[in-house]
Amino acid sequence: MSVHDAQSRRADCPACQRLERAAPGQDPFFLVELRESVVILHKHQRYPGWCTLWLRDHHEHLAMLPRARQEALGLDVFDVAAAMHRALGRAAPIRINYECLGNVVAHVHWHLIPRRESDPDPGATVWVRPHAETDCGVADGLRDELVADLRRELIGKQP
Repeated sequence: MSVHDAQSRRADCPACQRLERAAPGQDPFFLVELRESVVILHKHQRYPGWCTLWLRDHHEHLAMLPRARQEALGLDVFDVAAAMHRALGRAAPIRINYECLGNVVAHVHWHLIPRRESDPDPGATVWVRPHAETDCGVADGLRDELVADLRRELIGKQP
């Protein structure tokens, strides 16, 4: 299934709506399509390199996916994490937080959040940080640089 295959999408789901806009050349945050997911640079970059992986079709519960899809999605997550370590170079994270929550957006997705010693509170989850800090947007130049660096590392690793 490609991001443009809307047969398993829900009109009332903000993630499905987001996937409709995800396309190379149309969406400046779009990175790549992988086995089961669409990888998008997060719209806020307080933690540079923060990416989200969205299941291509609408499912609300990771455990309800067939095992083969769970495993393929896991490989997508691991490929993005490895690409982050390579792409971020000297600013490589000391840790990556992997989060699949679903309580705000009920569509299977993962947040991969690079964490650095210089973070304001490196031992805490980003969700406890002040809203103004995590809702900070990103300058176009930094966005374009991160997209190019991450995409370059992911393109050669596609299945």
